[in-house]
Amino acid sequence: MVLLNELDRSFPRHFTRSVAGALLAGLASVISGCSSAALPTAIPTKPVAPAPPPKDDGKPAQGGPGGDGHSAALEQLRTAPLAPKTDKQNSVVIQLPDGGNWTRVRFLTVPGLVGFRYGKSHHAIVAGFVTHVDDNTVEGACSKSFESWALPWVEAFEVDLHHDAPAAFSWTIPAAPVVRPARGEPALSPVPKRIAIVEVDPLYAKTATVLSHESYAAAWASYPAWDKACLVVGVAVPARDDEPRAREVRDRFVKEVLPAVVVTAPTEPKERF
Repeated sequence: MVLLNELDRSFPRHFTRSVAGALLAGLASVISGCSSAALPTAIPTKPVAPAPPPKDDGKPAQGGPGGDGHSAALEQLRTAPLAPKTDKQNSVVIQLPDGGNWTRVRFLTVPGLVGFRYGKSHHAIVAGFVTHVDDNTVEGACSKSFESWALPWVEAFEVDLHHDAPAAFSWTIPAAPVVRPARGEPALSPVPKRIAIVEVDPLYAKTATVLSHESYAAAWASYPAWDKACLVVGVAVPARDDEPRAREVRDRFVKEVLPAVVVTAPTEPKERF
């Protein structure tokens, strides 16, 4: 795996914004009133053997085309076993399909907690962000904070948006730091686990700006991870010429990846990349 310690210029500026737009486009209907018109029925996916992308050398790239190579990479993401990946501060664990072939990257214009790309051709993108709230135990607080954070990005896009059926899952909130008792003091009682209900917004977005026309299957979820802070994890899968597989990969993330996110740091990590 290649770890990038510099800005990931593999995304030209407009492409980075398109990826951000895909991750954030679900907010457009809430913030800017975009419609959720039904999309045309997708062309059936042709059979293709799963195959990981070529080894990622970490050098700049301009995304990639569709074709059999993209379809094979999506099929690999659809069927490969999950493996744990962490951010550089070891604060979050995300189970990713075919984990060894994801490269940790930075997004040029969207600093966040962690980012991964699947292959130099960007067959999929995973990103983690942190937002802040007064009280993340309030229902919907984390989602609303993400909406506010995303507003400047959403306004930059003309988005044809379709929401798929929402999902939700129960998620264990990490325990607050424990101050151990001094010698001679009574032992602390175990702290019961706190459970939150995390909602997921799966969507299909078509962005149309002067510099970019892209289609993505995407999903995002927001977690009450730390005191007054929320973790947002999103996935964007470029459709290119294989929309059905892109949706299937997105749906796997909704069912298997997002519910399995684990926060290992007891307090909010301070660095952004």
